[in-house]
Amino acid sequence: MSLVKRTRILRRAQTLWARVGLRARLEAFILLALLPMVGLVVVLLLQERSQDIERAREATRLLADRGAQQQAQIVQQAHSVLQLLTLVPDIREASPERCATMLKQATNLYPWSTGFALFNPDGNLLCSSNRNRPMNVADRDYFRKALATRGFTVSNFLIGQNSKQPRVVTALPILDDDGSVSRMLVAGVDLGWLAELSTEIAHESGGIVSLFDSQGTILARVPDPQGLVGQPMADHPMLRSILREEVGIIEGEGLDGVPRISGFSTLEETGAKIVVAVARDDILAAADRNLMLGTGVMAGVVLLIAGGVWVLMEVMVLRGLRDLKASAAFLSSDLFDPNAPCIPAPLHTSEIGQVAQAMRTMGRTLSAIAFEDRLTGLANRRFFEAHVERLREQPAQDRDPLAILYIDLDGFKPINDEHGHHTGDIVLKEIGTRLGRCVRQGDFAARLGGDEFAVLLALPDGQQGHYALDVARRIIDSVSAPIRVDDLDIQIGCSIGVALWPTDAADLTLALQNADRALYAAKRAGRARVVSYSDLPTDTALAT
Repeated sequence: MSLVKRTRILRRAQTLWARVGLRARLEAFILLALLPMVGLVVVLLLQERSQDIERAREATRLLADRGAQQQAQIVQQAHSVLQLLTLVPDIREASPERCATMLKQATNLYPWSTGFALFNPDGNLLCSSNRNRPMNVADRDYFRKALATRGFTVSNFLIGQNSKQPRVVTALPILDDDGSVSRMLVAGVDLGWLAELSTEIAHESGGIVSLFDSQGTILARVPDPQGLVGQPMADHPMLRSILREEVGIIEGEGLDGVPRISGFSTLEETGAKIVVAVARDDILAAADRNLMLGTGVMAGVVLLIAGGVWVLMEVMVLRGLRDLKASAAFLSSDLFDPNAPCIPAPLHTSEIGQVAQAMRTMGRTLSAIAFEDRLTGLANRRFFEAHVERLREQPAQDRDPLAILYIDLDGFKPINDEHGHHTGDIVLKEIGTRLGRCVRQGDFAARLGGDEFAVLLALPDGQQGHYALDVARRIIDSVSAPIRVDDLDIQIGCSIGVALWPTDAADLTLALQNADRALYAAKRAGRARVVSYSDLPTDTALAT
């Protein structure tokens, strides 16, 4: 392009720009200034979408791991029960009536048990909790293995003859003084945990839980509208990938032809696979809804700003300029009246106030997106402080009584020191989940940092102190339950300080300080304590 032609284009652009009004110029400037922010928000929303998918992937694996851990715990419990029963004389001696009675009692005690039985080394049944007709299991793999090893043995998954449900059989030999096998004690273990896990997963995500044996045959599937239970699936591409690995996450076409995200884990002893699968389209639909919502909010914000600038320019600038122009024309005319001076019309600021209010609302909306603790999913300290500030600004007649619970974990620091921060993060994530289950919809839970948490409870009428202490004890019980992390049982506790607002203090800031004082007193009193500020002696409350 020649220099002359470029000059002409530049002059034409300058001419067009000169014709653009002041309001349009300001609008263009503001829109250009907002473009980087819009781009940043869109990038953050896309990142959040990716994180939603990754969280869904990790959730399927964790659920599968939990199923495998539950099965391992049940098998370990079965081992312990069999060891205990081998010490009972009536069972060791195979007393016909007393042996069967003892085994029936044991079956009733343990919900995972499908029954207990005692066999001779030749496989013939001596007594059973379920039946006493002749039976021989000498040809069973688990029986032969238990005889050969003279130790605890777990079978592959079997299908019950009566229940038609998958189960495993555990066997423990009873040894004579010379080390030979005199009896074989056997227990059946059902898959009740699979139904519970499946119900929870279906409620949370609409997913499918499947159990495959080591050869790829479907032993259980919930739900199973296609009736796939009992069919061999080892040739399916997804299952081939699963059978090659111990644990993992894969994406692809599921057994029903629907694209799915599948997390899987291997059950110890049996080599079976538990698979938790959720529809990828459902996850993407939820992530896309969040993306569209965020984009819509951002577009609305931009339009709101542009509209506000348009109105402000009209009210505060252009109207005044038109009045000044009219005044100048009036001054130049023959109709000039010195007793009626020309002044601009009064400025109307109500539009500015509305735009400012809208901007504050927008700020609260956008800031809420960033006020979540990514590790636990609870509110973070910044969100907690902003929430407290909003409560403080409410009119007195609109305020509801609150219970303030300050929570500090007991024994958490050694977890990071001994097992690493990865284990500590998993523990904190589980604590956040448990804390969320201990409060109601509408209550406020936050992680203040490290191992410190806070809960704000809206108090029902007539249940102020009683209800707050009940929730605090429920939190202590929930947090104290063992947490399974990488084959480790992690157990911690927590101490809680409770203060009521406005009962303990009319000022919310002072009420928060009172809750902190109560927590300090709880920590001094020992672990797993809840202390209410109202129960502190007056001198102690002031000293802390």
